[in-house]
Amino acid sequence: EGGWPIPAQKTDPALLRTPDNNPSVTWIGHATMLVRLGGKTMLFDPVFSQRASPLSFAGPRRIVPLPITIAELPKIDLVMVSHNHYDHLDADTVQQLAAQPQGSPRFLVPQGLKAWFAALGITRVDEYDWWQDTAEDGLRITFVPVQHWSRRRLDDTNATLWGGWVVDGAGLRMIHTGDTGYSQDFKDIGARLGPFDMA
Repeated sequence: EGGWPIPAQKTDPALLRTPDNNPSVTWIGHATMLVRLGGKTMLFDPVFSQRASPLSFAGPRRIVPLPITIAELPKIDLVMVSHNHYDHLDADTVQQLAAQPQGSPRFLVPQGLKAWFAALGITRVDEYDWWQDTAEDGLRITFVPVQHWSRRRLDDTNATLWGGWVVDGAGLRMIHTGDTGYSQDFKDIGARLGPFDMA
């Protein structure tokens, strides 16, 4: 409580809407990244809530204020989720993103997670196995394996997949791994899809 001397800076929403700032990367906090590339605006592992928890009153709390709110975001075209842990996938956040006035983004999620979104009424969702890819207006997006695991309840350990996302397009290549330990996966990803301009 107030003992963290971590500087926080607000993000300028207007700058995120200008063509001059494409490409750009904006760190929102923890694993949440906003990336503009190839004319598309993407969010990775969006968590805009105050707690990473199934409960609004308990669980790990955000240490510094959000640099931008969901309402201030530009139109989000794509949302990539690495895995279903509460600090990487937040129900309230994805519901707000799906209800954006400009329309719901396309959600790209690990295999087995589409049903969770459907239960929230979010239907613009595609799920992926490791090494599966998709295209979005000149961007190639690939779901890659990482060393981690998944769980949202006591009875669903590893019932859904986990991984990272490689985005390749507009002359740049990036990778967002969510959570991972170091493993052979790094060498395999590099050999198949690297090298990377940003990780």
